[in-house]
Amino acid sequence: MRECLHFASRVIVVEGGSTDETAALAAAAGAQVVRDEGKGKGAALKLAIRHVETPVCVFVDADGSHDPIDIPLLVAPIHAGTADHVTGSRLMGGSDELHGGGDEFLRFTGSAFITCLINKRFGVRLSDSQNGFRAIRTDVFRRLGLRSQHTTIEMEMIMATLAAGYRLAEVPTHERPRAAGYSKISLSHPVTWLSYGWCLAEGLCRRHSANAS
Repeated sequence: MRECLHFASRVIVVEGGSTDETAALAAAAGAQVVRDEGKGKGAALKLAIRHVETPVCVFVDADGSHDPIDIPLLVAPIHAGTADHVTGSRLMGGSDELHGGGDEFLRFTGSAFITCLINKRFGVRLSDSQNGFRAIRTDVFRRLGLRSQHTTIEMEMIMATLAAGYRLAEVPTHERPRAAGYSKISLSHPVTWLSYGWCLAEGLCRRHSANAS
């Protein structure tokens, strides 16, 4: 979190009922701590956006896998006026987390399949639709009407952006080995596949609009 302060004037940490000293340490490091009820990642992002006062916000996972040094790359297209939403790509920038085992293989394959469908539906050429590391215009996020409560928020945000006619860009970002925590995506649980399938189907069926501004 301290690394993020080199590139942002304000850091908001959403604390979802941790039993360690996360909230206290984050506050001591200079972050604004917002507490939620641990309803999921999507719920946390939507709660955080209520407290954002800047025109552009950057989402960073708290497990240390995202390298804050890439933040300027993410916000540059928005500041240049060429994009409204910029996602980081681990396929372009490399990942120390996405390869190596059976679970990683399934995650990679599933991500590639979802990205392929999004590309075909919206006529784009993305390489990574599941990375949580991204920047977006604050007003755009608030207009998207996102409903995902969990990790499906990432792909819903992309599909909603494209369907609404906003400009989406992708830049290479590197994923480091996570410093803490573990993936909350349980690939052995049928609910995971159901939630991703439902969100994907709903997003792909969004009516396209070219009236974004």
